[in-house]
Amino acid sequence: MAIYEHLPLKRLEGVLARRMHGFGVLPQREAKQHGARIQKEIEETIASFTSLPAIDGIDPSLILKISIKGNIDEDEWRRVNLTVLSVDGDNSVVLFANDKSLQDFRNKVEAYQGELPLGQKSPQFASLIASIEAVSLLNASDRIGPALRADGINEPTDFAATDNYVLDFELHRPPTQDESEIFVHRLKQAILPAGGTLLSVYSGYHLLIARAECNGNAVRAALELPEVAIADLPPQPDLAGEDLGTLDISQIQAGSSPAADAVVIGIIDSGINFGHPLLANTEAGSIALDPAWSLSDIAGHGTSVASIAAYGDIAARVAAQDFDAEFWIASGRVVNDEGRFPKERSVPSLMEEAIGKLHTEYGCRIFNISLGDSKKVYRGGKPDAWAAALDAIARDLDVLLIVSAGNRNDLTNSFHDGIIAAYPQYLLTGASRILDPATAANVLSVGAVAHSNGIESDDEELAGVRPICGANEPAPFTRSGPGVRGMIKPDLVDIGGNAVWDGPTRAVVNGDRKGAAGIWTMHHKPIEKLFRSRSGTSFSAPNIAYKAALLLSSFPTASANLLRSLLALSATIPPAVTARIGGLKQKDAWMACGMGISNAEHAASSDDGRVVFFAEDELPLDHFAVFEVPIPDEFQTAKGSREIKVSLAFDPPVRHTRADYLGVTMGWRLLRGTNEGDVFNQFRKWTKEEGKPPKFPQKFICATDIGSDLREYGTLQVGTHSRKTNISAYGGKYFVAVWCSRRWAPNDIASQKFALCVQLRHENVTTLYQTLKQPIKLQT
Repeated sequence: MAIYEHLPLKRLEGVLARRMHGFGVLPQREAKQHGARIQKEIEETIASFTSLPAIDGIDPSLILKISIKGNIDEDEWRRVNLTVLSVDGDNSVVLFANDKSLQDFRNKVEAYQGELPLGQKSPQFASLIASIEAVSLLNASDRIGPALRADGINEPTDFAATDNYVLDFELHRPPTQDESEIFVHRLKQAILPAGGTLLSVYSGYHLLIARAECNGNAVRAALELPEVAIADLPPQPDLAGEDLGTLDISQIQAGSSPAADAVVIGIIDSGINFGHPLLANTEAGSIALDPAWSLSDIAGHGTSVASIAAYGDIAARVAAQDFDAEFWIASGRVVNDEGRFPKERSVPSLMEEAIGKLHTEYGCRIFNISLGDSKKVYRGGKPDAWAAALDAIARDLDVLLIVSAGNRNDLTNSFHDGIIAAYPQYLLTGASRILDPATAANVLSVGAVAHSNGIESDDEELAGVRPICGANEPAPFTRSGPGVRGMIKPDLVDIGGNAVWDGPTRAVVNGDRKGAAGIWTMHHKPIEKLFRSRSGTSFSAPNIAYKAALLLSSFPTASANLLRSLLALSATIPPAVTARIGGLKQKDAWMACGMGISNAEHAASSDDGRVVFFAEDELPLDHFAVFEVPIPDEFQTAKGSREIKVSLAFDPPVRHTRADYLGVTMGWRLLRGTNEGDVFNQFRKWTKEEGKPPKFPQKFICATDIGSDLREYGTLQVGTHSRKTNISAYGGKYFVAVWCSRRWAPNDIASQKFALCVQLRHENVTTLYQTLKQPIKLQT
């Protein structure tokens, strides 16, 4: 079948402000009574605050916790000069106050209790004060992070006085850099008398993190500081251990190097041993984030990851004797010889420096990060600082970051041989949720599906060796969503090996110990062995990096949004995922597999019966745009299955201090049986004089497999409208309406970039592309 270039998606002329919806009804309050209670709580809170001691002559900062009912726009707080530091999922706001802002706040509470101004129905400042439930200070227990709680530390008294802890103290980010330095200084002086040591400070996009080594007494002193938002264990990568069984190929020929201008893939990992004879011809360069480290891969993880990113399916390459390299590989080593992050630096600072250097020095626009913190299982609420840093980097540099979803390493202890009966439903439990930083919204998070059932010929006589799943089903160790805000995560899956129940050893065994259960990768000690077997989402993620590099080769100027959109558009969930009796239902399959496995060829090109339209664009916030999709007659009338698939990707600003994590949200609708004018009337803002817009019939909105309520949680939104019957009643033009809404995005962000792709596919029409455009044939 011939393949062709994708076609441009036509945007209709004009951009109009869209109708905005309100934030709900204010709570019903008796103003004098409610105001008096809030006023009393403010005074009690201030009294508690004034009892806090100064440190080194510097008074503590007044940081208020205000519980609210409903929504309060951030501008409301700005009007009284209160700075929003954090918005939590329990309907509370953390605010930074100075003397002036505190007095302004008091004045508004007092005015709210006063007489109604002439002609006014509601008390003054009701939109703010009526929404307040309570005012208080945070306490020390509020500041203990989830990884510590997972280790059984829930109260300050749980820290042993004589034990040493290396912790990340995330500090509230105040309005100015001078105030940030004061916050850090107060922390340093609080822990110093108890023997605590400040190791490093990271002041990033929206993050202020101080890493310190403290005994229990120093930790408790730090937890009393109002400037401390969260204290938690530093992230550590979940690198797999040494393999016990490998495949060994003694003779194989290295191929040619990539073209000079070929895509460069950045690998943020444990380093890469480019001395491997099959990787030497891919080397673009290497950096190590600690001057004491070598550039080599001592931990034995990064080399395996890099080999898949460079070559894709290693077993297929061996079979074809083809190791001609298509892409360059650049290595950013971020862990020590034991595969752990350095204790002196925060992980966001490591990521920022490593990605920034590889981007600047080697031109990397695709990065693979097969690292995750096994103690940071996402349990709802705000994501980790690591994830937020990756989201900010992806947006600021316009780079595609690919992150592994994480692995479950407790399967033997949790299930024993009951895992066969428990699979696949345990994938949907809280213990199987994705790890940070796979919660990041602007990245591609990748889970794993199995390549085979993991059984080998030597197992024939061993009744106790049992497969857990078959080929193309979710791997037993993979992790599932939802992610932040309930969004679909992981975004994609790919082949990542398998695991089996091994009766003789009474353990769940993966590809690191059993060759048939893993996929082939390259060994970091090539003098001993060229190849090794591996299992894990660490090794499914670089399959997506390889496919993304193929796509970028076809679209060298593509934005990261376009790469994400096209990869998701080309993805399908394997039928095996939902075919098993007692298996996953369709909605569950999205949370385990995202959009599915990407097809690199379909992402990069159209063909005779499948046409992709695409657009890279930008919208002012709180505006919408309309795109036209031509529908040929044959597509409407020919017998057989037809589908229209839409994929939208955007990269909003984020702050992990906000429960409402995304600063901008977007959405889309596929519309039929209507015209350009009616579509604009449906979404534009109508003046008071015009009255209400005409009603838009529901039958004109195309139903999709992933409904708008679910897909609009995320920044990668895919939906498919499928029909088997004649659709000619709806005419030859469909429309995609796209809109974006400001949530808390600061005023200096006025617009949002995005990519939109639409795919038409018909099982029985082979002239679809020729009908839509005189084709430019690429190859046959």
